[in-house]
This record gives sequence, C-alpha cells and structure tokens, in this order.
Amino acid sequence: MYLEFYGLREYPYSLACDKRYFYKSRRHNEALARLMYTVQQSRGMVLLTGEVGAGKTFLGRILAGRLGRQCRVVTLSHPQDTAKHVVRTLNRAVGLDGRAGTDRMALVEELERHVLAQDRRGRQLVVILDEVQNFSDEALEELRLLWNLQAAGRPLLQVILLAQPELRHRLLRPEWEALRQRIVMRYHLGPLREKETMGYILHRRKVAKDEGCRLKFTVNALATAHRVTGGIPRLINVLCDNALVVGYARGQPMITSGIMREVAEDTIAWDREAPVTPTEPTGRDRPEAR
Repeated sequence: MYLEFYGLREYPYSLACDKRYFYKSRRHNEALARLMYTVQQSRGMVLLTGEVGAGKTFLGRILAGRLGRQCRVVTLSHPQDTAKHVVRTLNRAVGLDGRAGTDRMALVEELERHVLAQDRRGRQLVVILDEVQNFSDEALEELRLLWNLQAAGRPLLQVILLAQPELRHRLLRPEWEALRQRIVMRYHLGPLREKETMGYILHRRKVAKDEGCRLKFTVNALATAHRVTGGIPRLINVLCDNALVVGYARGQPMITSGIMREVAEDTIAWDREAPVTPTEPTGRDRPEAR
C-alpha cells in the first residue's frame, strides 16, 4: 500500500517472524546465548518467560535456525490438555504415526525408539513448547516424565518452555517441585529500553528500505513510540505500521510524535474512552540524528 511512497522494498513492521528483522537488544541477545548454551550442552529444561508480544516466539524461531544440522527442532504451539495428547502431538511432529487410538505407553515407547535412533546418529531432538501457561496440569507432568528419557545419563530430549509470567507463579506450588528441579535455566524477556526501542524501529526500516528511501522519524516520534508501547516489540510494530499508513494518507514521509500519539489512541490505547485531538509537531520535534 505505502511501499512506493516511502521507498521501501517490504513492510518493515510486519508481525511475521523473519530472522532478518531480529534486533539484538541486550536482553534478547543474552536470552539467545543462554538458550544456545543450555541446549548445546544438554544441560536440562529451559523456561523463557515474557509478557504478551515480548518476542518469545520470535526468539524460539531464531534459536531453531541457529542450532545447526545436528539438532532436530520441533515446535508445538497449541495448548495440550492430556498426557496422551502431548505425546501424540510430539510423535506426529517428528514424523511418527501417533495414531489417536494408540495408548499412551505405546506412544511413549515409539517416541523413545525414535529419539534413541536419532541419538545414535549424533542428532539431538529439541522440543520448543509455546504458550505453556495454557497447558493443563496433566500435560505439564507429562513433559517432566518425557524429560526422563535418557541415554548414558544424558536427556534424549531438550525441552524449551516459552510462556507468559504466570507460569512461573504456577510452578511455585509444592506439587511442581520435581518439574522445577529439571528447569536448569530461567530467563525473563523484559521490554526494550528507550534507546533500544529507537534502535529497533530504525533497524527494521534499514532492513526494508529501498534506494531513495524517504521514510524518516523525528526524535520525539521515536521517544513517543517507546512511551506508549512500553517497549513491547509487537506493540511497536502495530504502532509504526499504522503510523506509516497515516503518513502515507497525508503525503507526509516524516513520522512525527503527533502522528504517533494519534495512532496510539486508535490502535493500542484501549483504556481510553475517546481519542484526543491530534498534536501537531513542535519545533522540538526534530528529525532523527543520522
């Protein structure tokens, strides 16, 4: 819609998980390094938490792409209700039959034979489970049992749990002590800081821009983007994409703080009853530094 107007090759603030747009903030980079180390060294189960839109799923996909050919990575992103459902879904994800009528133990034995065969070939099975806060208690317990599949004292599965923060509170209950002990690394993916939000926005523009790119942001617009989104990447993308639509409609390739505030009222500020009057750029709303 607005690509030619701004001189862009593609939409820079799409919600798609494209590795070219991965921004190495301090926390995202640190989380990725810890995940890589824990998986490669077969240390144990990992828990990565973060608020909605913090980038957990994106980070999981970046990890999957960097682990190398010695790892077989499967991702399960739907809530699991029963122990049998967990094993059957996992079996299907690795290419096994996983028939609905097969009992749980038969499914587990089929999975164990498969991962043992992979282990003998020097390949590791890495299971990334997304939205784990929505898993039932029975499904969580099955994850603990599956992690017990071992060969020569090494776990045959490397399990990565991606979840919202409420899972950490849930796992503090006494009945989850055994599962907690298997989680050797916990990391919370916090929001971007103000300078990181600015860097994030400009990084995505850099990836998407074409020759003669006209898209600019004022310094105040970038600061406003951080203030109204709280540094949450998904909200930043939604805000900036809609701001570009407004700039295009007005023939204005410079995105100002006024446009950012106006768009925020219409897209992410759900707690307000009515939008405020758009604010025009001031003399202090200067162009970004080069």
